[in-house]
Amino acid sequence: MKTKIYITTLIMMLLLSCGQTNENKNKLTNKKQPVSKTFEQREKERLEKKAEIEKQEKIDSLKLDKVLSDALKIASLEIKQKKFQKKYIVRPDKEYDVQVEINIDDFFTKNNPQLIIRRLEPNHVHIDIYSKDRNRFKKVLSHKEWSMTYVNDTIRDINGDGLKDFVVNWYGATGCCLKAFSDIYLLRKDKKEFSKGFEFINPTFSPEEKVIRGVQYGHPGQTEIYKFKWNGEAIDTLEYLYYDTDEEGKKTGKIIISKKRSYSKNKKDIKTLNSIPAEYTKIEGFDWFTGKGYE
Repeated sequence: MKTKIYITTLIMMLLLSCGQTNENKNKLTNKKQPVSKTFEQREKERLEKKAEIEKQEKIDSLKLDKVLSDALKIASLEIKQKKFQKKYIVRPDKEYDVQVEINIDDFFTKNNPQLIIRRLEPNHVHIDIYSKDRNRFKKVLSHKEWSMTYVNDTIRDINGDGLKDFVVNWYGATGCCLKAFSDIYLLRKDKKEFSKGFEFINPTFSPEEKVIRGVQYGHPGQTEIYKFKWNGEAIDTLEYLYYDTDEEGKKTGKIIISKKRSYSKNKKDIKTLNSIPAEYTKIEGFDWFTGKGYE
């Protein structure tokens, strides 16, 4: 009998011991569970990451500045030439190449050669334009475009003043809708300097009228057409054109012309038409405005 009691007691002690051991293991395991970070910790990590990115960008910028400086030295040796072209690839970093294009020509005005230097690296396209100032090149324009969005750049008279302007065309990388952009730099009357940049979305330029028409950002059949006019180095808004809708948002078949955007609360000077004026039917993106083919 005593032996049975002893054995039973021993089993109970062993069970309790195992339970305590498991409990201790659970406590140890719980201690190893990750503790949620505080706001201060998260903010500290964010700032450290931001600082690291900015540091790297500064390093890259210095390297690209060196690439530009070297290209300018090459161009300066050819400053007396009316035409000069050179393309080469340089590796300022072990991680990527930079394609360099040097061009001297009468791009904007005759008998006054300009220098255009393009640097194409994996992330951006850098364009720098110089005018000849005695025996040196003076920078008059600098543009940086994301490689993913860059389409091309052109030289043409945009505002109808008879002078050739610089145009960078690009296409938005994010968003749902038609988003072809043009950044415009107007050549000034001194034929050397340029204006600040003007940005237009989905534009159609009419230099003869000094007018820009274009389709605003928005879903097909639900957006507006704008009409702007050059006023020196400023832009005047002439009108916006959009479809009239009823209280339920359905089109009535009428066209609204207004000085204000369609969402504006102030809708003075509104004209209602039965059809779209012919001047708008040939602009780029007109089908997007009507929505035809996108139903």
